[in-house]
Amino acid sequence: MWLPGGRRLAVAASAITLLASVPAGASATTFGADLNNVPNNPTTCGEGIAPYFSAPIGSPSCMYYSGAPGPSSYAPASGTLTAVHVRVGATTGPMQVVIMRSLYQNKAGDPGHPYFACCFVERYGPIFTPQRNTVTTVVTNLPVTEEPTPPADDFSTNAAGDFLALSVLAPNVPIPAFGDGRSGFAGYYPAPSEATAPAPGPTPLTAAIENVGAQVLLSADLEGGGAGAPPLPTPQPAAPAPPPVAPTPVPSIALPRLTIPVKNGTATVPIQCLLVNCAGVINLQSAQLAGLASAASKKHAKKPKLVSYGTASFSLKANTTGKVKVKLDVAGRKLLKAHSNVKVWANVRFTAGSGKPKSTRITLKR
Repeated sequence: MWLPGGRRLAVAASAITLLASVPAGASATTFGADLNNVPNNPTTCGEGIAPYFSAPIGSPSCMYYSGAPGPSSYAPASGTLTAVHVRVGATTGPMQVVIMRSLYQNKAGDPGHPYFACCFVERYGPIFTPQRNTVTTVVTNLPVTEEPTPPADDFSTNAAGDFLALSVLAPNVPIPAFGDGRSGFAGYYPAPSEATAPAPGPTPLTAAIENVGAQVLLSADLEGGGAGAPPLPTPQPAAPAPPPVAPTPVPSIALPRLTIPVKNGTATVPIQCLLVNCAGVINLQSAQLAGLASAASKKHAKKPKLVSYGTASFSLKANTTGKVKVKLDVAGRKLLKAHSNVKVWANVRFTAGSGKPKSTRITLKR
């Protein structure tokens, strides 16, 4: 949504790239995610994330932010971010802190339902590579703005609010996130850059995915009155909440291995269950599920004959990986007898009404 009157541009400042272990200063306020949590998201930018159908597969990078009703990524006041903190797991790679902005404006004749525009790139922070299995602190000099909510009779002011986002700049690095079952989050594919989305940006970016259930493990230290930043405001009504996201998380899965061994006529398929509990059926078949093929493949391919090679049901807890044993039927055993390895489609349907189906190309190997 675009607000009347346009967006206001803030003064840009360069970021100082420096990895360090620096505690927050005595006058600093730390905000953002709870970094006592251990990252447990296994999914990378290249794989997308739940529900997979709006987040592009194979992306070289992605950017995520998280917020209400979990820990807020909004700066609590105007000032300067003197440091940002990121916690990652065993796999790491290049990342970048990005300051994003939303705009709030009262709507005449409709109190309580303001205009809300999001999300603009305000400025880019440093690119850095966090240390494995710990919290990495990056010293910065990033101005942020948090303007007070306009009075109820003010219908022209666009109140700016800046918040934290994190770009993962490699396709094979997990997004550092903790599944808490409640935090709203949004993802952008690929991650914006100065080349594709110069800062400060005049138009909002559109998220590829919005959902609930995970917080990005990113926080920052805020100090007031830093160079190039507006002064801290006097006490005012609370800043606007982060943009609304999907109200209910949906079951979704990932297949961490695409080459599946077959022993004694049984394929053991590892299935990762993300965010919420997953229950459904996996069917190994000769073609992907109807409606999931790309436009290009639909245009050039004839409708294939659908042959089933084996079926199994599964029921998994959120944030766990289960080994689902699929016993091959006659057609499946015959196919694998003729070839040492064959490509098939692993088609997953969830319990009725609880999630979108998923098709993944895998290799069965004897």
